[in-house]
Amino acid sequence: MIEAILLLVCAPYAAVAVGYLEARRRGERPPTWARWVGLATVSLHLVAMIAVGRVTGRSPFQTEDQALSFLAFAVAALYVVLERTSGVATYGGGFHLLTAVLAAASVPGLARAGTLVRSAREPDVQFSLHVGFALLGTAAVVSGGLLAVGYLGAYRRMKALDVALEATPGPSLSGLQRLARDTSFAGVALLAPALGLGWAVLARGDHRDAWTAAELALASVEWALVLVAGLVWWRRPMRGASAAWLNVVATVLAVLAFAIVHPHVAAGGR
Repeated sequence: MIEAILLLVCAPYAAVAVGYLEARRRGERPPTWARWVGLATVSLHLVAMIAVGRVTGRSPFQTEDQALSFLAFAVAALYVVLERTSGVATYGGGFHLLTAVLAAASVPGLARAGTLVRSAREPDVQFSLHVGFALLGTAAVVSGGLLAVGYLGAYRRMKALDVALEATPGPSLSGLQRLARDTSFAGVALLAPALGLGWAVLARGDHRDAWTAAELALASVEWALVLVAGLVWWRRPMRGASAAWLNVVATVLAVLAFAIVHPHVAAGGR
């Protein structure tokens, strides 16, 4: 049952993404069913991962595929929080589509390897917390990059006066600014404990290798970039394009770190 949820959760995420995207195409508010199904799917995904942790005795992101599924949950959960705190529901299609793609990408590995295998090793709580916060921070950074790309596209169209020629209202730059600012600060808040725990683990000596050091170095650069981006969004909203590019660069580093460095770091903690 638990494995089935992790394998099939991409389907409702994709359905919710279609609901949001179709509503935006028509210039309407997202349908009520999409908002509630999105919340229910995030909650179910969280329950499934907690159950995985209880059965295996380890954190629910020990393998690359589990980490990918956890990242999908983190992106969806972050969007749910942002939507309900900001009142901006226009951009849920992109978030849920990204979530569906990430969740679907984890399916082959989860189906092949099996999820509910109890580990014989004792859990390393400090290392697990480090990885958990790092994945949550990665979700925030990637989400900020998604919003930044949307902002840059809308800004370019407005500069070219394309929006004025459209029959439908143009995108809300102020809404994108507000969401990007909040997401950037969320990345700062989540990466900070990941960095602190990571340096503590590295100093402890159990994971003292080049991959762990590389992960922490990249995370430090990401943290600095999203911090500056958040401050620019907050204090200099007219410099939104500059803040957006900082978010995009941080996202590129986060994707590289997750795709190349994280698998080696996680392998050392199993």
